[in-house]
Amino acid sequence: MKKKKSTLLNVVSILLIIFSAFGILGGIITLATYDAITSALESMGMAAIPMWSYVVSLIMSCIDMAAGIMGVMYRSRKSVMIIGAVYVLSVIATIVFNIVTTGFSAAYILNLILPVLYVWGWYQSE
Repeated sequence: MKKKKSTLLNVVSILLIIFSAFGILGGIITLATYDAITSALESMGMAAIPMWSYVVSLIMSCIDMAAGIMGVMYRSRKSVMIIGAVYVLSVIATIVFNIVTTGFSAAYILNLILPVLYVWGWYQSE
């Protein structure tokens, strides 16, 4: 019996691949130019952003990329569920961290759109 993959899962997975590619590229460029960014921020009187913040952002982009690739390949329902759970938990952890450090923003709810659609697409798959 052929596995049926939801169109929603496919579309969301492709969006994840595209967005995470930009995130990975931006993360690599940011890490490569960290000293210049730090000195520019300090010259403007702003606090420097710690290196670990950029590294976590790069790791999150890699998780997004993995979820996108696994969603497009759809080898097994279980593998997509596992990476989907990791993806959703990483987004929720980021939102919680941001709420604790900077306070709540309604924009954080927008960060849940793709994870919810990814999980819904997984649910629709057979």
